[in-house]
This record gives sequence, structure tokens and C-alpha cells, in this order.
Amino acid sequence: MRSPTRQQSILRQLRERIAGDLASGALEHGDRLPSVRELGEDFKTDPRVVLGAYEQLVEEGLVEIRPRSGVFVTGGQSTIGVASTLHRRWILETMAGAIERDIPFSRLGEHIRTTLGLRRLRVAVIECNTDQLQSMRAELENYFGLEVETVELDGIDPASPARELRDADLLISGGHDREIAHIASRLSKPHLITRVRPALTTRLARLLTRGPVYFLVTDPRFGAKMRRLLASMPGSENFHALVVGQDDLDVIPSGTPTYVMRGAMARVEGTRHRGRVIAPLRIFAEPTTREILSCILELSTNVARS
Repeated sequence: MRSPTRQQSILRQLRERIAGDLASGALEHGDRLPSVRELGEDFKTDPRVVLGAYEQLVEEGLVEIRPRSGVFVTGGQSTIGVASTLHRRWILETMAGAIERDIPFSRLGEHIRTTLGLRRLRVAVIECNTDQLQSMRAELENYFGLEVETVELDGIDPASPARELRDADLLISGGHDREIAHIASRLSKPHLITRVRPALTTRLARLLTRGPVYFLVTDPRFGAKMRRLLASMPGSENFHALVVGQDDLDVIPSGTPTYVMRGAMARVEGTRHRGRVIAPLRIFAEPTTREILSCILELSTNVARS
């Protein structure tokens, strides 16, 4: 006998997972979802329980079951409603958490500003190519409110570090662990190495198995780095990087998935190409986001005390 409670639990998890993956870009409308047998193994339950949950999601307009083909994400308006519900739940939990800590939710914003202090923290982003530098800088400024300077790794003189490094409160890089640790130690600065959101790599991996994928960049070093990182991935031969202003964009087949790096966006304006532009996603994985926020809180406290 099927358990209504178990089915409702799986229904809720599937609903939230699909909405979250759509919002992050890990899923797109029309993508195939795991089979009832696969999810039955994941949830350690009877596949018929999963099928019942999927059938409920069909009624809600979130998925479509195609005989002999599988279960697919639809483009129904209910996705927006589910995402909105998730946002409201997050706000509710945040406000409730504030009250549990004796902070009136009406003063939550003021409390956060006081905790973070008055001075914007200074961050030096160190990388080996301009495309990564510009993308990381934009995310750190827009989402974390940091004052960011970008520094080319190859241009650093270990014997005489640049002013941007000496004045920074924190050093950040997307890799180069050993070099960054050495620079941070020499300057007595905290540092962290960022990690990429799984949704980014999941979406790119899925697209590469389907056919060509193009990246429009400003720095050929970024394309070379991506080729090295993708070398062991299925479909890696489908990766192509074009330098805007140097390479011919007419080689992009019509409708081909095309990523436009932040630095290339302004250069592409007014330049026609036939690619289907993939909406950009945030870069940093959740553990990296928490690590950055933890550094901000700690450094802001230290600045306020000094």
C-alpha cells in the first residue's frame, strides 16, 4: 500500500528541486527528468510512489509525461509561482530567525548594516586572464558590495607587490592555490580560492553532449584554460572560444548555444551573430558564497574595532 505521507514528501521535494534547478539554470524547459525507477532508487521507495508524485506535478503544469519517452519539464506558469513561494519561505525564515535572536525584523536591515560597518572592504581579485577577472569583479561588487581591484597573476612581482595587493583586506582567486597562498603569506593577508556553482558545469556539460557550444571572450587565455578544464569531459571537442574583435562570429551556426563573457558584452553590441545567447548565471558555489560572507563579517568586525 502506498503511503500518502511519503508521496507528499517526495512531491514537495521534486517540486522544489525542479523550481530551484530552473532558477539556477541547471534545468531548462523541455529537459528530460530522471525516470521513476531512478528516483525510486534515489528516494529508496517504490517507483509507483514517484509516479504518483510526477502525476500530481503534471496536474500542476510543472512536468509532462510522454509515453515511451519519459518525463519532461514544461514551460508552464506554475514554475514562476513555485519559485515565488520558495522566495517567500526564505524571507519568512530570515525574519523568524531575527526575532529568535531578539532582533525586530523591522530593524533587520539596520542591524546588518551596523554589523558590516561603514567602510566597504577592499578585495584584490587575482587571475590569469581578463575574462575571469571581469566576471569575478562584477559578482563581488554587485552581490557582496565589495570594493574590487583586479590583478593579473603574471604581472605580480613577488619582491615588490603592487599597491592593489598591499591595500587589500582580502585576496581572492579562482585557482592558483599555491601562488595565491604564497602572496597572501608574504603580505599577511587572508585569502580564499573560489569554487564554481555546480549548475554552471552541469548546464555546460549537458550542452556539450548535444553539439557545439561557443564562448565569446576578450582574452584567448580564457579559451585555452577552458579547453584544459574540459579536456576529460564528454563532448569537450564541441567547445569553441571566439575572441570578439579578432575572430569571425559568422562561423557560429544558427541557434547554437553561445555564452558571452561579461567583458565581451559591450564589444558584441551592434555585432550580429546567429548564436542563441545563454543567460549568464552567478559564478560562485554556495560554500564559496558563505566563505566570502564569513570573511566580510570577520574583517568588518576587525575594522570596527581598530
